[in-house]
Amino acid sequence: MRKTLPLFITCWFALAAPVAGQESLFKPEIALSPLAQDVFSFIEEHQDDIIEEWIRLTEIPAPSGHEQQRAQYFVEQFEAAGLDEISVDEVGNVIGIWRGSGQGQKIVFAPHMDTVFQDLWDIQVTREGNILKAPGIGDNTASCINLLWTLRALKHAGFAPVNDYYFLVTVGEEMGKVGMKFYFDNTQEQFDKIIALDGGLGGITYGAFGFGGREVTFTGPGAHTLSSKGVPNPNLAMAKAVEQMYQISIPTEPREKWTVLNVGLVRGGRSRNAVSQETTFYVDLRSHDQEELEKVGRRIDEICLKAAEEEGVEVAITRRDDKAAQIPGARNSILVRTAEEVLRFLDVEPRLNPWGVTDANIGIRRGIPSISLGRTVSRYGHTLQEEAEIDGLFVGMKQVALMFLSLNQ
Repeated sequence: MRKTLPLFITCWFALAAPVAGQESLFKPEIALSPLAQDVFSFIEEHQDDIIEEWIRLTEIPAPSGHEQQRAQYFVEQFEAAGLDEISVDEVGNVIGIWRGSGQGQKIVFAPHMDTVFQDLWDIQVTREGNILKAPGIGDNTASCINLLWTLRALKHAGFAPVNDYYFLVTVGEEMGKVGMKFYFDNTQEQFDKIIALDGGLGGITYGAFGFGGREVTFTGPGAHTLSSKGVPNPNLAMAKAVEQMYQISIPTEPREKWTVLNVGLVRGGRSRNAVSQETTFYVDLRSHDQEELEKVGRRIDEICLKAAEEEGVEVAITRRDDKAAQIPGARNSILVRTAEEVLRFLDVEPRLNPWGVTDANIGIRRGIPSISLGRTVSRYGHTLQEEAEIDGLFVGMKQVALMFLSLNQ
C-alpha cells in the first residue's frame, strides 16, 4: 500500500477528476513542499517506534468509562510535544491546544480513546507480517497513534499553524458519544470544523445516523427456585420482549430509510438458584430516517410495556435519542472535497458515507462542518479477533498530516 511520493504525483491527476461543488483546499504542491517532505520523512524514519507505541497503547486497557490510564498517557505525550494548553475535563476527555497566529479558524481533531470491550483488562498484541492482532488495535487505538505521530512530525518539521488546532481525545464514544457530547455541551468555544478520526482507511463520513437506543429494566419480587412457581420472572418478560422486537418489520431499502436493531448487552440475576429480581437489556437502534427511527422506537416501548404487564413485573425504559442529521451541501463542502483529494493523492479511493456513527455526529447536529476520517485497513472490529494492517497506518498518518497542511491557509 505504501508508495513513495514521486509515484503519488504521477497518478494523482488521473484519479482527481473534477467534480461540482466547492473547491478542495488540497493541491499537489502542498504534499511536495519541503515542509510536507520533512513530515513524511519523520514518519518513515520512525516506523519501528510507531509500531512499538501502537502495540504499547493497545495493551493499555480502556473500556468505555475506564479510560484513565490512557488519558494519563495522552497528557504526558501532549506535554512532551509542547502543546500550549493541556487539560482533562470532568468526564475524562483530554484536550491539548496548539495555538495559531490568531488569524485562522478553530479546528478540532478528535479520536476516541475508549474501546468497546468491557471487562477486558489483559490485552496482548500479536504480529503476523503486516498484521497486528488484538481487541482495539484498530478501533480506535490506530487513530490515536495517527494523531500523536502527526503532531510530533509537524512539530519536528517546524509547522507554523495559522489555525488554532484542538486535539480532543474523547472518552465513552462506544457508549453513545459521551465524552464528545459533554465537551460540546460545556465549552464556550465556537468551532469552525471538526475532524473525528475513526473508521476504515478511505472512509469519509459527513452525516449523522439517528439513534434510538433503549435501556430496559424489568424488576420483580424474586424467590428461591424451590418457591418460584407462580412468581413473576423478569427474565421471562425480557425473553418475550426481545423475541417480539426481532419480529418488527424494519426497512433495509431504500437506503434513505435503512434501519437496524440489535440487543447487544443483557444483565440480570445474582444466583443460579433464584428468580432474578432485576434484568436489564440494551437496544441499539439506528436509522437513516428520523420518522422510521421514532416509529420503531415506539413499537419497542409498546412491546416492553406489554411483556411487563403479561408477566406481572415492573419495567423502566430509559431512552437515548439522537436525531439523524446532515448539514445542507455537506457532500460538496470544502472539508469533504479536501479529504477526497488528499486520499486520491495517496492512491486511496474515497468511500463517501452520508450517515456516520462517530464523534463527528455531535458537530453535525450542531451545524458545525464535521467529517470522520479512517485510520488504517482493519477487520473484525468490535470482536476479540480484531486486526489491523501496519502499512495502512502510515498512509492514514500522511492523510491526517495533509489535512493539517491543507486547512492551514
